[in-house]
Amino acid sequence: MNVNRRTATLLIVVVIVIGGVYAITWWQRSRETRRLLADLMVDDHGVATKAMMGLRQRAPSIRGQLIGFVRRGNRHVKWRAASLLSEVRDRETREALTEALTDAVPEVRLQAALSLAKLGVRGAADRIALMAQNEDEPVFVRAGMVRALMLLRSETHLAEVAALAEDRPPPPPPEEEEPEETEEAEEPEEVEEAEEYVDELAPLRIEAVRATAVLAAASEAGASGTGDEAPAMRAVEVLSQSSTVDEEPNDEVRQAACYALGDLAKLVSDDEVHSRVIEALLAALDDEVGDVRIAALHSLRILRPPVELRQAVHRALEEARNDDHYWMRHAAEEVTGGG
Repeated sequence: MNVNRRTATLLIVVVIVIGGVYAITWWQRSRETRRLLADLMVDDHGVATKAMMGLRQRAPSIRGQLIGFVRRGNRHVKWRAASLLSEVRDRETREALTEALTDAVPEVRLQAALSLAKLGVRGAADRIALMAQNEDEPVFVRAGMVRALMLLRSETHLAEVAALAEDRPPPPPPEEEEPEETEEAEEPEEVEEAEEYVDELAPLRIEAVRATAVLAAASEAGASGTGDEAPAMRAVEVLSQSSTVDEEPNDEVRQAACYALGDLAKLVSDDEVHSRVIEALLAALDDEVGDVRIAALHSLRILRPPVELRQAVHRALEEARNDDHYWMRHAAEEVTGGG
């Protein structure tokens, strides 16, 4: 095919223009990446967060710099870089994140575990499980480790996670009654104010009940146990106890357990599991805390009860329409059709 000089010249011009546009675009992107990396290192968390959003899709192209930050950056840069490395899938990245599990900064250890979980590095699960059980770790780190195990669907660690869900504090001491006043009132003695009761392990138990449902469902496929020995049945036992005020003193944990019961029943098809889940949720509808009752109703409404429990479920839903809590009444009316 013959190409005249004018056509050839035009083709050359087009190639030069396309090359120039590509070069300019590459230069602008490179300059923007350098700016974002600089913002990643500032103390202002808002500025750094925007930088992380901009760098997330570029993470594979700046992998070496991010790994360097994880190993040698300051405490803030290290965990930010560890978070961005969840977008990079190669051996060196996995090694850097695994090393970061022993970092001196708790936030870095936490983020390294979550990034490994997002990358599906199941080989890190044993170390992450040990850190979740380590009482010397801050509670927020231990809770994050449980979340990582859930993301990994690490069913072999169901027993450890269930044990964390059952690790409840002793109940708070009863309040002392004030002595009755007498006619000859003596000068009151100075009494030290009692320390406020704080359930420090509640965030850990919340993550543990959520993970118990997910890991039990993941265990069902390869489970060899039957009856009460089956992973899902063990999970029902743990979650049922965590949803009742007689066993679990923290209302936020009970609320999370009610949602987890619903998740377990959705993920597992066993009829006996469904029956026990519904029985636990029906019991939770009597909780004195409205948010717990709402969680129980939310899970109950998405399940199909067996024949022997349909009447009890229907009666509970009808009673919920007269509940003191507005959102309970609203949810119950949606289920029963308002009539």
